[in-house]
Amino acid sequence: MYAKIKTLLKSESFRQLVVYVLIGGLGLIVDFGIFTLLVHFNMNVELANFISSSCGLINNFFWNSYFNFKVHDHLLRRFVEYYLVGQITTVFTTACLFVFVNMLHFDKIIVKVISTFVATMIQFIINKVITFKKK
Repeated sequence: MYAKIKTLLKSESFRQLVVYVLIGGLGLIVDFGIFTLLVHFNMNVELANFISSSCGLINNFFWNSYFNFKVHDHLLRRFVEYYLVGQITTVFTTACLFVFVNMLHFDKIIVKVISTFVATMIQFIINKVITFKKK
């Protein structure tokens, strides 16, 4: 059991997950900063979420492409795939915001945090297997 855990912790996939999460943290700063600014000025939360998550996605794509998965070929195709995966999960976070903030009156920041965490795990799996797969 210890040997399996040790092997897992030393694996390339585990390293990529850790770096993905760290890059995601940077993206969250971009995302949440822009989101907070936009809703502070009374922008609709769904529109603010779309804009802020797009900024976070663009930031994270370049960091993941160059420093995490280290793939530099077919950048336009990879960016489109990454952005689409990100926006699919943005639809998820936006739906969560709509339901839990507008309909059930939960705190918008708490809903954003929880839905973003779930979306990040989904994104990592899809991006590792599809977007950043080395050809």
